[in-house]
Amino acid sequence: MSDLHGMYDKFILMLEQINFNSNDHLYVLGDVLDRGDKSLEIIDYIRNHKNITLLKGNHELMFQENWRDTNDRYLYFYGGDDTFYRLKNKKFEYKESFYKYIKNLPFLKIVDNFILVHAGLYLPNNYKNLNIEQIIDMQEEDICVWDRTILESNKCIKGYVIIIGHTPTQNIENYEKAEIYRQEGLIDIDCGACFDNGKLACLRLDDMKEFYI
Repeated sequence: MSDLHGMYDKFILMLEQINFNSNDHLYVLGDVLDRGDKSLEIIDYIRNHKNITLLKGNHELMFQENWRDTNDRYLYFYGGDDTFYRLKNKKFEYKESFYKYIKNLPFLKIVDNFILVHAGLYLPNNYKNLNIEQIIDMQEEDICVWDRTILESNKCIKGYVIIIGHTPTQNIENYEKAEIYRQEGLIDIDCGACFDNGKLACLRLDDMKEFYI
């Protein structure tokens, strides 16, 4: 899943739909925080389940960068006000633990032949001459959580499928629908669940079956 944005109720409904249990492992590709009103509940749920891995998205990075000295652009333009003010009312120990958890989130994960990342990858012009270890070593957090050019570049890594969120599929030119988007070597699973007419999507990697709330 990706881009839950505080939608705890939809998250739980999706877990019920996919019959999520202790034999499964769930990967959430970032942007759990902000916009919706139950970001903390989602984080608490994830932290209490060892079989859920959260990757860092741009909203987690913005929180990390602004928590100590929050700016209005993050609070209001990016929808961080609910996360910020609800967290302010928590005890010191909870706040510190929350901040450290977010700060230490990974921003990239390889699972079998899938490369999981929030936004995209940096692929230089000679990337086809590089092995997967060299490609992964050159990735930087800012690119992986912010950069959308992977959708337009038509670049793909032989033997791997890159799975991203970040860009709502409704915003992809010549696609524009709230369903998982696929092109050669790339899948976008952010179906804009926090926006009007959006959906929360889940992709099962075992058989590539799609689920929606």
